[in-house]
Amino acid sequence: MRAITIQPSVPNSTQLQDVPDPPRHEGAILVDTLALGVCGTDHEIVAGHYGEAPPGHERLVLGHESLGRVREAPKDSGFAIGDHIVGIVRQRDPVPCPACAAGEWDMCRNGQYTEHGIKGLNGFGAERFRIDPDYAVKVDKALGILGVLLEPTSVVAKAWDHTDRLWRLKAMPPKRLLVTGAVRPLPATDADRDRR
Repeated sequence: MRAITIQPSVPNSTQLQDVPDPPRHEGAILVDTLALGVCGTDHEIVAGHYGEAPPGHERLVLGHESLGRVREAPKDSGFAIGDHIVGIVRQRDPVPCPACAAGEWDMCRNGQYTEHGIKGLNGFGAERFRIDPDYAVKVDKALGILGVLLEPTSVVAKAWDHTDRLWRLKAMPPKRLLVTGAVRPLPATDADRDRR
């Protein structure tokens, strides 16, 4: 099968290459990829700023924003052939910190988590991928291709949830809100430097 891969920390080493089918130990659900989202995280990985291949591998399959159709799933998994799903990017830390132990592994404090297409786990940027049922989210087929937006939407929902929790700690209702992001600035160009 074909996959979009990169050699982490090597800028612009992206390739479309043939790779073996995903092994069974990567998850009980086999998924045909329908769509893949690309965001600033992917841009930074391609630029060589970060990214980590799975243990024992030189290259990382990219892609953490996914939409797929179930090809095979265990009968007791809650998923059926033909279901549309999105993979959860971050996987629990094997040595849970307090956040992971409370089921909020996206807020891991000790950094031993893994992330599909980013850190230590191949991503969803292949013709097929496998995923554990605990890390798959069923998506209504009526969403069509827009289902690929579930992962970035979950980031916004998490930010909103945290904002709401912070405001509930205040005695007065909010009057203003500052929204910031974790976007790394692009390197300055010669034209930018000339303007300074």
